Amino acid sequence: MIDIQFVGTGGAFDVEQGNSAAWITFKGKKILLDCGHTVYPRLREKGLAGAMDYILLTHLHDDHVGSLSTLIFHQKYAEHKRAKILHSTADFGDLLFSFLRFSQQNPADYSDFLPLWQFPGGGISYIDTTGMHAASMPTFAYLFEDEDEILCYSGDIGNAYLFMSHFEKYPTNKKVRIFNEIIFYPNIKSHCYYKDLALLASKYEVYAYHVNHLQAPADNEIALVGNFPKFLL
Repeated sequence: MIDIQFVGTGGAFDVEQGNSAAWITFKGKKILLDCGHTVYPRLREKGLAGAMDYILLTHLHDDHVGSLSTLIFHQKYAEHKRAKILHSTADFGDLLFSFLRFSQQNPADYSDFLPLWQFPGGGISYIDTTGMHAASMPTFAYLFEDEDEILCYSGDIGNAYLFMSHFEKYPTNKKVRIFNEIIFYPNIKSHCYYKDLALLASKYEVYAYHVNHLQAPADNEIALVGNFPKFLL
């Protein structure tokens, strides 16, 4: 089974829950998925700020990359190692490089930027979700596949049927676990409204994140990551 734990489970403003970010152990490697402004301090508290083998990002909003530069500096100066950053597409790799130039001048001095296909053993693919969260903003969902299961991680999207559409097009007999972002407020097209995830949850094992789980409506039937200690780092 692919192991996933969350460094934080909240959205941009959920300070106690922390920004949503996942710590994934896959094919013997540790992957940090997203690195918002609360993530580096939490990794320091856990003694894990230098422990990841790779960094992977869904998009460049601050609650997903806000402490990335600091984490990279920590690896360079405290751990004496270069960060390894996987990118889904060449264009997104260039965009990330430009983003890091604001704080690092020459990001190549600190990190190796690697296309996703160079991950040892393969098994990580992406779905381009550009425009589903913010207009024209590059965003990506990820799928981690081994011999037993497929683990899906949505990133921020406004499409509750993304993974359902994917598996209708590419059916599988493997176990599917989906970690999908969610919101409790209607009519916000940049995130998945919890009631819209009901159909997805009826077909697959679905867990939701990117919210304060303590504020869940009484009629919410979607399993929330924050309620499962096994998923919390």
